[in-house]
Amino acid sequence: MNVSDYKKLGIIVILAAIIVMVSGCTSNNTQTFDKEGLSLEFPGNWKEIPTPSNDQNLANKSGFNIIGVFIDGKEIANYTFLMEIGKANITNTTLTQAADNLNNNYIIEESNQAPIVNRTSLKNGYDAITFTYNGTGASSNLKLYENTYVFTKDNKTAYFIIFATPQTNIEENQKTIQKIMDSITIK
Repeated sequence: MNVSDYKKLGIIVILAAIIVMVSGCTSNNTQTFDKEGLSLEFPGNWKEIPTPSNDQNLANKSGFNIIGVFIDGKEIANYTFLMEIGKANITNTTLTQAADNLNNNYIIEESNQAPIVNRTSLKNGYDAITFTYNGTGASSNLKLYENTYVFTKDNKTAYFIIFATPQTNIEENQKTIQKIMDSITIK
């Protein structure tokens, strides 16, 4: 190849890159949840649904308020992925107590077994307690594999996110969950 051929090849590569960027082929197709001091990214094909009253009642008994429910599916009784987000004031308690309240008043209602509990830190350094369990959705009655994260930045406000999926594709679903959790920012 001579110098002229390299220039032509370089121009073709640049044009191809521009076409890919303009066409959106490099887009990660996400939406942003930014509410109540919490921001995160989730898949673009998920839709927000009204908060199921049964879920809200269980969250309220735990000291939390649900601030968003999103599904990959048609409705609460027919989905392949659910993400439910809640918030609580914990100025008079601790993250551990808030997580225990959620476990004792909500998770226990859905789980078919004692959850596996871990203490961890999220990517951005937020303290977190996780619960992993098989359950039956409080509002959907679907048999589910569930991951619940309870976390805080400042020990004044706690958030929870429940991820619920059918008991299939668990490994692939965990990648989606991890990507969402890695995107979290508390303001």
